[in-house]
Amino acid sequence: MAVNNIVENLVQSAGTVLIVPVRNVVPTDNSFWVLYGQHTQPTFLEDAGNGQKLQRDNALSYVKNWRVCLDIGSNIGQWTRPLAKKFNSVICFEPNPNFIECFKKNINETNVTLWPYGLSNRDHSANQEFNSTILKEGEGDIECKTLDSFKFTDVDFVKIDVDGFEVPLLNGAIETLTDNDPVVNIEMKYDKRSKTAFQCARMLRDLGYKHIKRTKSDEIWTKS
Repeated sequence: MAVNNIVENLVQSAGTVLIVPVRNVVPTDNSFWVLYGQHTQPTFLEDAGNGQKLQRDNALSYVKNWRVCLDIGSNIGQWTRPLAKKFNSVICFEPNPNFIECFKKNINETNVTLWPYGLSNRDHSANQEFNSTILKEGEGDIECKTLDSFKFTDVDFVKIDVDGFEVPLLNGAIETLTDNDPVVNIEMKYDKRSKTAFQCARMLRDLGYKHIKRTKSDEIWTKS
């Protein structure tokens, strides 16, 4: 599927065509419709865009080319909008339909594509609570695929924020990371000694990546 200059994303799933429009109702760079914490309904906040600016700026300082970016776990689009100003194409993955509703209100950039899938090590279903970022494998309405199944090319940066699903995601992304050698930024809310953090580090090192630095809860990995 072509990824450049797509305003709305056409998804074929189980014989049903789902059109996900990408449109903007937000006047400023830092204003977003949000859905988290005490905000159990979409809430408009004037200054919601700077929460991860430091992590984002640090990660992007290692990017050398600006072709395709993968925003995995795009949530409401707080990374997506600034990434769209940098990259030729930003491809987003967000499975939670409640976050997608906010995303559609927040993002108007025509170089953004949204896929409503979770990413894992194989095709399966999953479930997610109303405003939770945590994906749980099992019976549910969320469809999971592997990143490798999309056959993306020219990928220069991958941002990952999947709250506990990092290992399955990376297992399904080996070809993409090997073929493209992108800079990888993973939000890792776990102690460095945790099993998940250890597994992610081992997998990335096996693919030739080096750990560059940690900014707050984000880990930056590159091959150069």
